[in-house]
Amino acid sequence: MDSPVTFDRLYEGAKRFAHLAMDAHAGEDQEVFLLHAGVSVERFAKAVLARVHPTLLTEVNGRDDMLLHFAGAVSKPPARLRTVGASAAISRLRKMDVLPQKPNSEADALDGLIELRNGVAHLGTDGVEDYLETFVATVDRLLQHVGQDRGTFWESWSDAVRVVQDDRADRLQKAVRLRMNQARHRFRTRFADLPEGAVDGVEEAVSERGLTVVEVGPGKALFQTLSRCPACGREAAALFLAVDENSPLFDLELTTESLLCGRCGFRLSSTDEVEAAGLPTVIRHSVEDLTRTVAEIPAPGERLATIRLRLPTVQQTAPYNSW
Repeated sequence: MDSPVTFDRLYEGAKRFAHLAMDAHAGEDQEVFLLHAGVSVERFAKAVLARVHPTLLTEVNGRDDMLLHFAGAVSKPPARLRTVGASAAISRLRKMDVLPQKPNSEADALDGLIELRNGVAHLGTDGVEDYLETFVATVDRLLQHVGQDRGTFWESWSDAVRVVQDDRADRLQKAVRLRMNQARHRFRTRFADLPEGAVDGVEEAVSERGLTVVEVGPGKALFQTLSRCPACGREAAALFLAVDENSPLFDLELTTESLLCGRCGFRLSSTDEVEAAGLPTVIRHSVEDLTRTVAEIPAPGERLATIRLRLPTVQQTAPYNSW
């Protein structure tokens, strides 16, 4: 009788959990990412061992049921299939020179990933380092060893994986580019089943143009305007701009501080990230571009005094919360 524990089944399981891990990382769910990434590595490690010889999956603990099964000495597989654990499988691959041996920073990181996978359900993972690069590097080594195509394994996550593996970019650039790829993936998944043109209709319905006063604080005001998202390409991103009280009256020189897209969820959290995404860090607007305030302020006099930009008084033909 053929064994249900085969290279193909283990490989497909590793691929499925790898995609789940990438989904979780894109959703910033670190615990679920660690769980799925650890399972993916474990199944892939076992797949590599099974391809060499199924007996390499046997635990060395006095039990011989699986050894007899893999050797073909019995006709019926055991009622409970027991194979070697993740750490033992990785240890055997290190002895076979498939994975880097210790002491080695990459080996230590892989051990850390597996340890967190084993303990995450009980201990929590607040503040742990990001193991995405370790996960991708380990899978890449195993793919090369068994001669499998990266694109076929990663499918829609291939672009994101290439970003992770790019050694030419600095950490900030890689982080922004990775989030950009993750956002594109979310966009495609979210709107894949909608008819053509439906996204455009939603975009037109919710898009608001002009320059909006969001918040006023000591010495600085925060504005919002519509921008094209560098991730999904839709003109549906809120670009947040700041200006200090010394800005010229009619020619506002605004510093781009952050961005959030309502279609794909892509975000930028600093001026440096805005620059890394290829967006301008300084934008000029005229005071005539102001359309309204988001937070209602009781009276025009108080509003103009608070904003501290000495903007010209507007005619009171509109509600107080409109510019």
